[in-house]
Amino acid sequence: MHVTGVTNKGKERSRNEDSCYAVQDSDLALLVVADGMGGHQAGNVASEIAVSTAEKYWESINRDKPLSDREAKDLVKDLIIEANQSVISEADNSFDKRGMGTTLTVGLLSGNRLTIGHIGDSRAYLVNSDRIELLTRDHSLLEQLIESGQVRPEEAKNHPKRHVLTRALGASSELQIDIIDYDIEPGSALLLCTDGLTNLVEDHEILTVVTGQKDPQLQAESLIALANARGGHDNITVVIAADIGGQQG
Repeated sequence: MHVTGVTNKGKERSRNEDSCYAVQDSDLALLVVADGMGGHQAGNVASEIAVSTAEKYWESINRDKPLSDREAKDLVKDLIIEANQSVISEADNSFDKRGMGTTLTVGLLSGNRLTIGHIGDSRAYLVNSDRIELLTRDHSLLEQLIESGQVRPEEAKNHPKRHVLTRALGASSELQIDIIDYDIEPGSALLLCTDGLTNLVEDHEILTVVTGQKDPQLQAESLIALANARGGHDNITVVIAADIGGQQG
């Protein structure tokens, strides 16, 4: 397994409010993306707090033995809860940071077992040789409108409500967290990304890029370059774990 994370401010934003983290040790890996909430104060600070919390949790993991399903779920859930409280505390202590928030999507791999913790609209995908599968559900007003039949999927790209989140870190101490686990086929890739990618690059194009190259660094850089070539309207972040269950490099 090989992991990497790449973040880019895009073509139009003056600063990067995305943060990411990708770390691996033997058959254990932690992947994180966080997208500071646009239009809010200090979105970059909120995303950095989320990632620094993940770094602390990684250091606390006993990597001498595989994690049980319960240990993995508890770790991911506790990480997100602590990150949320840290964002809220920082905002409460600084007027300039009031109202800041961030998405957070976490992927914890233990062998071929994946645990995802998710809040917001940063996504996780599973990529095989001929298939890409969206593992997360966007916590957005637009997604609710699509599910209720009020908006057709083909209208989503240009819909005025597409950036309105229904869940985010920093919004409330009461969190609804999606915790999902999967068994992954050997040789698959896990990709986490912010909406700066998915607003400009289609799922089938992500599949083509990831399956067309073996190096996760080149995969991530190619996807970011494609989003920037189409305008780069937002910050863009891609984190990838490639060749899950494969030979160690």
